[in-house]
Amino acid sequence: MAKRAFELSEPAVAEIRQRETGTRDVSELRRLQGVRLYGTGHSVQSIQAVVGCGESSLREWVWKYQQGGVPALASGYQRRARNASKLTLEQEADLRERLHSYRPDELLSGAGHFWTVSDLHIVVERWYGVSYEYAGSYVHLLHRCGFSYQRAEKVYKSRPSESEIATFEAELEKK
Repeated sequence: MAKRAFELSEPAVAEIRQRETGTRDVSELRRLQGVRLYGTGHSVQSIQAVVGCGESSLREWVWKYQQGGVPALASGYQRRARNASKLTLEQEADLRERLHSYRPDELLSGAGHFWTVSDLHIVVERWYGVSYEYAGSYVHLLHRCGFSYQRAEKVYKSRPSESEIATFEAELEKK
């Protein structure tokens, strides 16, 4: 059997163990444990049984660790959580009131009758000086303000109008 190329030193194991005790994110803990066990010579099958991951995930975690160390195994959740909490509770309550008081076409030129993610992006930046990194944050913000997110219905430009379709179907019935 070939010797495993990836091996952790004692200081590296200690660093990973320290991070394991400090994290509250279960996904990050699994990644840390998987890399530590793999780097200390445990079999892939035993690691899969303990951590509950696939072999490809384990190898990806090891690769990430080799590229960036312990910080590379951190979850992106903290960044998304910071992104989600850019507005204070008072600002969010004020935003909710404003969104229910005004329509986008009253505040923005060229805007429609209903609030969209792009409209919300403009007014949040204008009113509070806040810009979210992810468009999904605006969708969640709309939801927290009491709005539901509706996707636009797909209408094909080449599709005939309803009256043309009705006329066509009537002609078919005659034949």
